[in-house]
Amino acid sequence: MKSIRNKKGLALVAGTLLVLVFLFFKTFPEIIVRIPSPEYESVRRLYRWLLLFGSGFLLCQGIALWVLPKTGQWLFPLTVIALGVFYMFVLPPFSAPDEAVHFTSAYRLSSQLMGKPAVADDEFLSQASEEEKKRISRGANVLVRRGDDEIEFYTEVGKNAYNQVFTGLFSMDKSQGLTVRYETPVNTMPLVYLPQAVGISLARLFHWGYVPLIYMGRLMNLVCFAAMAFLAVRIMPFKKELFMTISCLPMTLHLAASFSYDTAFIGLSMIFLAWCFYLAYEKKEVTVRDTVILGLLLVLLEPGKIVYLPVAGICLLIPASKFSTKKRYWISVITVASVMLLAVFLVNRLVLSVWATETEGYVSWNEAAGYTLQDVWNCPYEIFQMYYETLVTQLDYHLTTMVGGYLGNLDSSLSVPFFCILILWYGLFVSVIRREGETAPMTGGQKVWVLILVFLSVCLVLASMLLGWTPREMTYITGVQGRYFIPLLPLVLLVLFDKRLSTSLDLRKSAWYLECFVSIYALIRICSSAVLRY
Repeated sequence: MKSIRNKKGLALVAGTLLVLVFLFFKTFPEIIVRIPSPEYESVRRLYRWLLLFGSGFLLCQGIALWVLPKTGQWLFPLTVIALGVFYMFVLPPFSAPDEAVHFTSAYRLSSQLMGKPAVADDEFLSQASEEEKKRISRGANVLVRRGDDEIEFYTEVGKNAYNQVFTGLFSMDKSQGLTVRYETPVNTMPLVYLPQAVGISLARLFHWGYVPLIYMGRLMNLVCFAAMAFLAVRIMPFKKELFMTISCLPMTLHLAASFSYDTAFIGLSMIFLAWCFYLAYEKKEVTVRDTVILGLLLVLLEPGKIVYLPVAGICLLIPASKFSTKKRYWISVITVASVMLLAVFLVNRLVLSVWATETEGYVSWNEAAGYTLQDVWNCPYEIFQMYYETLVTQLDYHLTTMVGGYLGNLDSSLSVPFFCILILWYGLFVSVIRREGETAPMTGGQKVWVLILVFLSVCLVLASMLLGWTPREMTYITGVQGRYFIPLLPLVLLVLFDKRLSTSLDLRKSAWYLECFVSIYALIRICSSAVLRY
C-alpha cells in the first residue's frame, strides 16, 4: 500500500512539472526576447532562475515526501523559508501591504537597539532641509541613513523594480549623514518588529547598502516566522498539519517575506492556540509554569491587535480539573485576565481614549466624514445594515484575499488563478478532516464556544475598519482585507474536525505538495507578466 502511495505521489510530482514545462518553459524564449538587453539582463536571469529553481524545489519536495524513507521534522520550516525566499524576490521591496510603514517602524527600533539617534530632535530640525521639515510636519520623524529614504521602489512590480533590486543587491553604504523617512511609524509593541530590526542592524554594522539592508530585514522576519510556525506544530497535540497548511498559504508567505508585523501576530496566535489545546487535551496537570507561559503569550499577542481579544476565551477550554485545586484555577484565570487587560490598556490607551471621546469621525484617505463610537450606540440598525452589506458583497473577496488571491499590495494584476484558490481551500479542508483512527477531542459545546469567539473577533475587525477607514457615504465597511482573518482561520477549520466527517484516505502529503506547487506556479505566472512591464 505504501509503495502504491509513493507511486501516486511521484506521478503527481511529474504531472505538476509537466504543467510548468507546458505553460512556461514553452513560452520562455518568447518572453526572454521581449526583455531588453543588456540594460535588463538581470531581469532575464531572475526569470530564468525562477523557472529552474522553482521546478527544482518541487522536484526536491517530491523526493523528500515520497522517496526518502524518513524526511524528518525539519522539512516543514525549511519549506517555509525556501518558499519565502521565492516570494521575497518575485515581489520586491514595499510591494506587500503597508510594508513601507513597517520598514520605517523597524528602522526606528534598529536605531534604538544600536544606541543611535532614532527620531528627529530639535538639533536635527534646526539643520533640516525644506523637504525634511515638510515630512516632519506630517508626522514622520524616523531618522535613517541618507539614501535609505529612496522612493524608487514605490512603483508597481515590473522590470524596473527587479532591475533596481539586482543592481543594488550587493551594494555598500556610502551615505553621508542622516535624513527622515516620509512614513509615520506604527506605535505598537516593539517586539513585533524585533526580527526585522535585528536584520537591519546587522546590515548597518556591516555597512551594507539600502537594498541588502531591506532584504536582511525581510529574511530575519521570514526565519523568525518559520521558527514560530515550527514551534506551534511541535506543541499542537492534534491536527499539526493544519498549522503547516496555513503557514504555507501564499498570503501568509507573502507577509512573512516582507516587513509586515502581521507575521508576528500570525505566528504568536498559532503558538497560543497550540499551547491552549495542549493544556486542554493532552497535558494531565496544569502547573504554575504553564499558566505563566499562557499569560505571557496573551500579553505578547493581544495588546498589538485588540481585535483578537475574544480569542483569549479559548483558555476556558482548559478544564478546572487539571489544576491542583479549584482555588488555583480561579486565581490563574483572574491573574491571566488581569495582566492581559492591563497590557492591552497600557499599549492602546491613547487610541481607546480617542475612540471614546471622538464626536466627529474623519477618514483621511477619502477626506470625508467617518463614523464614531457614538454612531454605533445611536444608530445600531444602520451599523447592522453595513455589517450585512459587507457580508453579502465582500465575503468572496475576503475569502480569496485571506489565502492569497491577490498578492502585492492587493494588486489585481498579481492575482492567483481561481483553480489555485480551490486547491488551497482543498488543502485546508484535507488538513482538518478526520482520518480513521483519529479521535476528535472537541465536544459540540466547545465548538459552539469557539465559533462565538471567532464571531466576536470578526465583529471587532469590522468595527476597527468602520471607525478608522470607512466614509459615511459607503454602504459597506471598507478597508477590510482577508489577511486580518488568518489568525482566526485555525479555529474555524478545527470545528470541522469531527467524528461524523472522516475519510479512510491519507491525502496530507499530496495536499501539502499541491499547496507548494500553487506558490511556485503563481509566482512564475506573476513574474512572467511583471518582467514585461515597467
